[in-house]
Amino acid sequence: MDTTIDRIEAWACSLPLPTPLRFGTFEVRTREYAAVRVSTKGGLVADCLAQTRKAPVDVAILDVLAPALIGRDALDTAARLADLAGTLRALERDGVFGRGVSLLEMCLQDLKAQAAGLPLWRLYRDKAEPLDVLLVEGYEMAGEDDESFAARLQARHAEGYRMMKLEAAHYETPALLASRVAAIRRHAGKDLRLVLDFAWSWPSVEHGLKCAAPLRDLDIAWLEDPFHRDRVADYAAVTAGAGIPIGAGDETTQARQMLRLIEADALHVARVDATTLGGFGPAEEVARAAAARGMRVSFHERPEVHQHLAFGLGLADHVEVFPTDRPFDCAHMLILEPAFDRIGKGRLSPPTAPGTGLKLDGKALAKSARRSGQVTHG
Repeated sequence: MDTTIDRIEAWACSLPLPTPLRFGTFEVRTREYAAVRVSTKGGLVADCLAQTRKAPVDVAILDVLAPALIGRDALDTAARLADLAGTLRALERDGVFGRGVSLLEMCLQDLKAQAAGLPLWRLYRDKAEPLDVLLVEGYEMAGEDDESFAARLQARHAEGYRMMKLEAAHYETPALLASRVAAIRRHAGKDLRLVLDFAWSWPSVEHGLKCAAPLRDLDIAWLEDPFHRDRVADYAAVTAGAGIPIGAGDETTQARQMLRLIEADALHVARVDATTLGGFGPAEEVARAAAARGMRVSFHERPEVHQHLAFGLGLADHVEVFPTDRPFDCAHMLILEPAFDRIGKGRLSPPTAPGTGLKLDGKALAKSARRSGQVTHG
C-alpha cells in the first residue's frame, strides 16, 4: 500500500444553535469547527474534527502546515511531526497553529492504526473495559426552574448515566447555583457524580472561595476551569482552600501550561485535550504526568478521538460526551457515527473500527462550510 500523503482538505464549519448558551462572561450562538481530511495515494483516509471558536485553524493547516506533509510517508509519524515543527520554527507553536498541528497529528495516528488494521486505542494496549460516560446535560433550557432542570437530569440518571456536567458560570449568585444543585440531589440522590464547569469566569481567588462555600456539602466531583490556565498561583490557592476538587485544562494549546499546573500540585483533576495540545502524543505526556502526581485524569469532549486515549492509556474512568438529542453541541451533525449512538446504560464500550473510526459526512460539510480548501501532491 502506498502511504504517501496525496491530499489534505480542510473546512471551516459554522452551525447555529437553536438558543444561545450562556457562560457568564460570554455567550455561544454558533458552534464553530475545523474539519480535516488526510488521504494517501493508496486509499487510506483519516478524518478529524475539533471546535475552533472561529479561530482560522483551517487556514493555518492549508497555508502553512499541509505543504510540509504532502508527498511524504504518512506512517513515518516522527518524521512528519518534525516536518511540522520545522515549518513553525519562526512562528509560535501555540494558539491557532497548535490546534492545526493537533488535528494533523491525530490524522497521522489514525492512518497508522488503519494501516495496522486496529482501532487506535489498541496501539496502546490489547484490552479495555467499558467506561462511564460524563454526559454534558446540564445546560439550562428555556422555561426551566430548579425542579424541572433537576427532573431532566434525573431522567438521564434513570437511563443509566452516573456522571453529568453542569454549566455553572452564568448563575448570578453562588446561592442560586447551590439551589439548583441541591434540587438535583433531591431528585437523583448522591450516587450521581456532578461536575460544575465555570468556563474561566472567576475573577479572583476570593470570588472562587465564595462560590465554592455553599457547594461543599453537595458531593461535587470537581469544579472545572475557574481561571485561565496560566494562573498557577490562583489554582493552587483554590485547590488548597475550596474544599472541593478543582480541575482545569480544556482547550489548552500549550502542554507546558498544563505541566506547570501539574508540577505545582495546583489541581486535583487534569483535563486533557488532544484536539488542542498537539495531538495524541502530547496529550499522553500530560495525562501520564498528572497520573504520576496522583491526579485524576479527564479528557475533554470530542469522544470520537478522546475515547482512544481513555481506553488505551487506562488513566481515566470516563469519557465525556455531548448528547446528540439536545441543542448544546453540533459536532454530531458533521460525522457519520457519533459516539453517543454507541452508549448503553450510561457506558461506552471500546470501538472496534480501524483507526479512530471518525468519518466526516461530506454532504453536511458542504452545507455548513463557510470556507474550504485543499492541498494536493503536485
